Amino acid sequence: MVTEKQLILRLKNGDTDALRALMQLYQDFVYTLVLRIVKSASAAEELTQDIFIKVYKKINTFSGKAKFSTWLYTIAYRTGLNFLEKKKIVFSISDLGPENDEGESTSLLFDSDTGEEDFTLEGNDLQKILWSAIDTLPVTQGVVITLHYLQQFSIKEISELLGIPINTIKTHLFRGRNSMKSLLLKNYSREELL
Repeated sequence: MVTEKQLILRLKNGDTDALRALMQLYQDFVYTLVLRIVKSASAAEELTQDIFIKVYKKINTFSGKAKFSTWLYTIAYRTGLNFLEKKKIVFSISDLGPENDEGESTSLLFDSDTGEEDFTLEGNDLQKILWSAIDTLPVTQGVVITLHYLQQFSIKEISELLGIPINTIKTHLFRGRNSMKSLLLKNYSREELL
């Protein structure tokens, strides 16, 4: 089995089969991330292809100090934001607010420390409900929630990827969770979500 590191080395030598293999590994998440930003399936599909073309052209700038996925997602995030800027689409980014001093939470919607039950991602219906709730969030909150809870990136990794301070990432997670919790409990009973 070929490792990611071997694929990257092959890609640096111009091997387009290595690019196809990396695309198979990452295209679904790149598409999802870009879709969270641009909110258009057709634009997200086109941008996903553009992102992998950029990867091919810029692979020699990848030093290996960070994970390849972090480097790739940074390209995806910036490509999505650039698309919005070119289209003059305005989106809100929450600035620093009350900090979440608890640090990282392991629950997407409820904090285990409060004794409230966690929502899980079991079942297609619940996944659709959660994606729909994520789509209502401001762009940066949706991206941070997606990266942290669905892709298991640490707060530090997200901070590096997005170029946003750690405390701001915590604020986005805190506000995003609270917004999703309010929305979901407004539209569904707790039993439907558990």
